[in-house]
Amino acid sequence: MKTMNKVAIYVRVSTTNQVEEGYSIDEQKDKLEAYCKIKDWKIYDVYVDGGFSGANTQRPELERLISDVKRKKVDIVLVYKLDRLSRSQKDTLFLIEDVFAKNDVAFISLQENFDTSTPFGKASIGMLSVFAQLEREQIKERMMLGKEGRAKNGKSMSWTTIPFGYDYSKETGVLSVNPTQALIVNRIFTEYLNGKPVVKISRDLNAEGHVGRKRPWGETITKYLLKNETYLGKVKYKDKVYEGQHEPIITQELFDLVQLEVERRQISAYEKYNNPRPFRAKYMLSGLMKCGYCGASLGLRYTRKDKNGISHHKYQCRNRHSKDLEKRCESGWYSKEELERVVIKELERIKFDPKYKNETLAKKEETIKVEEIKKQLERINNQVSKLTELYLDEIITRKELDEKNDKIKTERQFLEEQLENQKSNVLSIRKRKLTRLLKDFDVEKLSYEDASKIVKNIIKEIIVTKDGMSITLDF
Repeated sequence: MKTMNKVAIYVRVSTTNQVEEGYSIDEQKDKLEAYCKIKDWKIYDVYVDGGFSGANTQRPELERLISDVKRKKVDIVLVYKLDRLSRSQKDTLFLIEDVFAKNDVAFISLQENFDTSTPFGKASIGMLSVFAQLEREQIKERMMLGKEGRAKNGKSMSWTTIPFGYDYSKETGVLSVNPTQALIVNRIFTEYLNGKPVVKISRDLNAEGHVGRKRPWGETITKYLLKNETYLGKVKYKDKVYEGQHEPIITQELFDLVQLEVERRQISAYEKYNNPRPFRAKYMLSGLMKCGYCGASLGLRYTRKDKNGISHHKYQCRNRHSKDLEKRCESGWYSKEELERVVIKELERIKFDPKYKNETLAKKEETIKVEEIKKQLERINNQVSKLTELYLDEIITRKELDEKNDKIKTERQFLEEQLENQKSNVLSIRKRKLTRLLKDFDVEKLSYEDASKIVKNIIKEIIVTKDGMSITLDF
């Protein structure tokens, strides 16, 4: 058997609650580092996934660990407890047997005293994985039953996002009507039923100083409010509606009439603009466009019909006609069709030109981990400069300078290797994801709606000016 001395320490916490259970990052690291010291093992690196669930293997540091295992960088993977590696039986056995064992790497779980380099460890690890999976399923079941129980008892599920018009009591778990806000809710339902557009309702409320709970009124917030059954005194959980303990703000009759009005406008929108979903973004670039001059979003507008009876669609900055003269933007109009053509052409080039795909991905902002390594390298370079100054000032001897420089050189080589591995790993992950998303992207075969879904999955933001556009990918 080969001599084992290079250890990869893996640490994970999923929630702040685990700090109370003795699973904090620092506590795990301290215990594992102490164990390595006793065994006289060299720690190759510490891999920390903070705030990641053990239900799957999609964790950045775990992926880096797997990459280092396959590159034969380590001899042992050490964790504090088995469920720190994974709570899934399938994932645990896959990692131990198909990743670690296949690369001749031992796996040790400190608390359970398991070591896969021993026959007993290999036999026992599968059994413990079953219990880890069982524990996860039991926790999930208790959480689901707790939420369903709250809903059946009429208690609100809205402790994180309290509906406008209500206040929330942590003690009772019940909503109570906020009289001032309730008047606004009634007004919104009534004005919509009387034919007022959602945009006009939102603008009027903001102009009169009626600010929403956290931000000014907008189309999305107002539309959501009109469909929210909480205002009927009901609680919804998993498509089931229960009678709530809170008082309703609007009547069932008013709510039903508003839903009929939504349907009526839906039919009207379809007949006028071929849009059967007035409450959804119909167009490919909706929600992605930003003005390159003032930073505001771009909204779609319809121009008057031309002599052939055709309405044209153009994007314009939402600040173009702002009542606030200081915010008013002088940007122009942008043809919807032309912008979509440019975006489609760009994605097709990325799909079919491997070199351009790599160049595009290389422009993406670097990860936090890469930035951290770069900062450490910068710190080391500063140390070298300071040591040279100390030597020139005859504060340290040549021997001391050489010894310290040798230590720094080793550390720098290690960090530079880490930097290259991290960059390569991140680029590989991005490339695989982009390739998968673009695999079925063919505007000639896809419906407009399906092509739009792919575009929205790939693109995070598009900055537009009269000179062109800048596209930011969403990964």
